[in-house]
Amino acid sequence: MRIIAISNQKGGCGKTTTAINLAASISLQEKRVLLIDCDPQSHATMGLNINPSDLEKSMYHVMTHKENESLGIEDILISIKDGFDLAPSSVILSAIEQELSGVDGREDRLLQAIQTIKQSYDYIIIDCPPSIGLLCFNALRACEEVIIPIDMSLFSLRGVAKLLEIIILLKEKLGHDVKSRALITMYDSRTRYSKLVLEKVKEEFEKDVFETVIRYNIRLRETVDYGLPIGDYDKNAIGNLDYGDLAEEVIHSGTVDVQGKNALDVAHGILNKTEEYIDATAKLPLHKNPIPDTGFSPHSLRSSYTEMVETIAADPTGSIPEGNDEIE
Repeated sequence: MRIIAISNQKGGCGKTTTAINLAASISLQEKRVLLIDCDPQSHATMGLNINPSDLEKSMYHVMTHKENESLGIEDILISIKDGFDLAPSSVILSAIEQELSGVDGREDRLLQAIQTIKQSYDYIIIDCPPSIGLLCFNALRACEEVIIPIDMSLFSLRGVAKLLEIIILLKEKLGHDVKSRALITMYDSRTRYSKLVLEKVKEEFEKDVFETVIRYNIRLRETVDYGLPIGDYDKNAIGNLDYGDLAEEVIHSGTVDVQGKNALDVAHGILNKTEEYIDATAKLPLHKNPIPDTGFSPHSLRSSYTEMVETIAADPTGSIPEGNDEIE
């Protein structure tokens, strides 16, 4: 059984789209799949035609452990189709940062919840919020692998850098390995900029990026309105073909190049390449026909979330440092 988080601090890079459609595509390979919506925005829940406001219980109730109430993931499951279940989210999940502040073991709540149901599934996919806070930290503690969607922008690469800092700290401070691999999303072959970025990312990241590229497809956006995975909405759409290819790649090759590399080496490698690529791109000269502006400015890549990880490692019963629970 494999637990895979889909995470990037940057929003709009195809994170939830990937979580939904990768889970659905893997289930078509006769695998039992659970999708856990760990985002208070509940986009994965709504993307599968579930109205969060209609739910009595969600991941919030599983992770908060109210007094005299023992609720497991199995108590909130919604069957989407054969072999594909959802553990839904709702907006109340946003209160978990405050409610669990100072609570012993708050960083392991999701991991503990998964332990009771992990034998029921071949894959557990976790959709993370577009921020680095306690929910994302719980997902990284619970997972063994993380897929990092990267759209055609440098803001997305900055999100990769911040996430990888946490992955590295999890290994160095808590001894938890998380295998990492990047995924190119929203690729538009009609633009010169996309082609240049894809070429550069493939060149720099090599085996640390999936061979599969998720191409820009209006059908993927339309699926949100219908609450269906792309394969149920339009099986002939290029988005369905791409996520089918990604599912095959995940199933048959895993998410890292294992030849001579451990999870920490991979994370350090991706982080270094990301920083070098951002620095190099920021210094590019102006062109006569300029590449579209990404809005990037080379700010520091250091995440203040480091303090939280170090505090938890040193004192698991301590509270999260004020002001460092989430980075915008």
